[in-house]
Amino acid sequence: MGISLSIPDILQYVSQHPSGKVKVAVADIDGVLRGKYLAVEKFLSIIESQFGFCDVTFGWDMADVAYDNTQYTGWHTGYPDAPVKIDLHTFRRIPWEGDIPFFLGYFVSEPQRIAPPCPRSLLHQIIGQATDMGFRPYFSQEFEWFNFAETPQSLSDKSYQNPRRLRRACLAIRYCAAR
Repeated sequence: MGISLSIPDILQYVSQHPSGKVKVAVADIDGVLRGKYLAVEKFLSIIESQFGFCDVTFGWDMADVAYDNTQYTGWHTGYPDAPVKIDLHTFRRIPWEGDIPFFLGYFVSEPQRIAPPCPRSLLHQIIGQATDMGFRPYFSQEFEWFNFAETPQSLSDKSYQNPRRLRRACLAIRYCAAR
């Protein structure tokens, strides 16, 4: 559920938050949020530009084990920082951290370097293309699962092979575009 505050109201909240910090995160290629804290002064200084975030985000798996065959980043590049922009429209408060301000960021392309494999950058690109074509894009997710007519014991007895399917279920909220 989004928070419908204006950008000035969001920045006022950030400036007045007693923690003096902001949490920012980017999504890696597995959809895992990788984040860090920024001092409020640093955050306010980069909201119109960008800041550096280690590109190892795209060089390791969910268990933080470095890939050994990547082209974008790795030991061969030294895992440098890459530019990230903050999306102020993603503002949230983290209730279990004293309502600290939270924002999502996305990696931006650099000259002379291949584009980062950033899911949010791709989303921004697709939204821009759809808007340029006169569409107003809406996005959502699809969830799909299987229900089985099994118990833990019956699955164990079958060595977890060939479970009897009860039915397939799908909850889909599809992409829509309106002109």
